[in-house]
Amino acid sequence: MKLTALIALLFVAQSVSADMAPDGSYVSGTATMAPDGSYVGGNRATMAPDGSYVGGSRATMAPDGSYVGGSRATMAPDGSYVGGSRATMAPDGSYVGDGK
Repeated sequence: MKLTALIALLFVAQSVSADMAPDGSYVSGTATMAPDGSYVGGNRATMAPDGSYVGGSRATMAPDGSYVGGSRATMAPDGSYVGGSRATMAPDGSYVGDGK
């Protein structure tokens, strides 16, 4: 199976949606504007200890020191971390998590 077909298959198999925020970035679920003007996925923006904002009510530190929304950090295929138990590729090639 070609890599592009495999990536397409993985994208279709995921139930998490990657929605475009007004600034062109992709988030999981509803785009919510944080106080700093960035967009996060979910119904609320929570400030992480480093001053960044994550979606949801909880900021979790990933192994690389970044913060993600949700109760766990999962490594995406590109090496970035997303909040939740799975990573879904957005149309721009970035990854979003399910926030769980």
